[in-house]
Amino acid sequence: MLTPILLSSILGVFSKRTPLEVQNLFEAYKNEYDHDFGEEDVKRLAIFHDNLKFIDEVNSRNLSYKLGITPFTHLTNDEFREFVTRGYSLGDWQQTMLRGIDSEAQTFGFEGSVDDDLPMRVDYVEKGWVTDVKSQGTVCGSCWAFGVAGALEGLHKNVTGQLVSLSEQELIDCSTAYGNQGCNGTRHLNDSYEYVADHGLETERAYKYVGKDGQCRRNVSKDAVKARTISHVNVKSNSSSSMLAAVAFGGPVSTLICGMSGVFQNYKSGIIKGDVCGNFPTHAVLVVGYDRGHDPYYRIKNSWGTKWGEHGYARIVIDDTEYGVCGLLREPVYPISKS
Repeated sequence: MLTPILLSSILGVFSKRTPLEVQNLFEAYKNEYDHDFGEEDVKRLAIFHDNLKFIDEVNSRNLSYKLGITPFTHLTNDEFREFVTRGYSLGDWQQTMLRGIDSEAQTFGFEGSVDDDLPMRVDYVEKGWVTDVKSQGTVCGSCWAFGVAGALEGLHKNVTGQLVSLSEQELIDCSTAYGNQGCNGTRHLNDSYEYVADHGLETERAYKYVGKDGQCRRNVSKDAVKARTISHVNVKSNSSSSMLAAVAFGGPVSTLICGMSGVFQNYKSGIIKGDVCGNFPTHAVLVVGYDRGHDPYYRIKNSWGTKWGEHGYARIVIDDTEYGVCGLLREPVYPISKS
């Protein structure tokens, strides 16, 4: 245990929290997440305190969102960015943009009236199309698999009436020939939909998530989504009306966002607004609804467990900026049934 004098020197004289308060929060945090930092304990305490100061400073501004302690509060933002961007480099994304995301896929662009033709509110969680929030862990860059599996779960519920958790691990292990890189990420989300269209996808129960690369153990007899029964549709990029219509008419939509900022690292509640994320796509999420009311937002499902955000979800403002806040509108795609 650190002495009060040493703890004060580590935390600095400008902290609004007492050294004892920070120490107690840190010990509770380690217990909550089963951390044992060993020789790094003092270093992690200092980083934890830096993040607390950032959280307190942002919250003091009474913005539309609140920050708090999350599974990533012991990480520097550089460390967090490394986790979020694993396997998805600027070069990969630029090459994707140059050659086109998927020239063979349909593209959906909405040309109707948002006010007249779209529901005011859609929530697929309430509708029962969305499985429980999952966690990809902190060592496998598999967000792309969760974003795709989540959209397919919604489609499967719509088509069959059954909500079934699908296997992210099968996508990680078996779709490398389609351009995916397992725990090192993906080029773009369409690759995974092409794999499922050709091979189907097993349930989570049959092919459990282990959070690391492994040999493909695909068993077509256990497929919940059968081969050659689905396709996918790209949503017109940088179009809020098309994104809204895709969610309203198509179901949950998988997309990429920029999830590297300190705000996203420590997000706890509220609607993310403003230029707080950037727009370079680094992280896959699932858009599970929207609300066009007086304070409009998209609702997204993340893959960082229930202790991040609003029990694993976040809200991002609906606006007409070019790429959407956090780049939400850059590369959305959703599955469709061919039957």
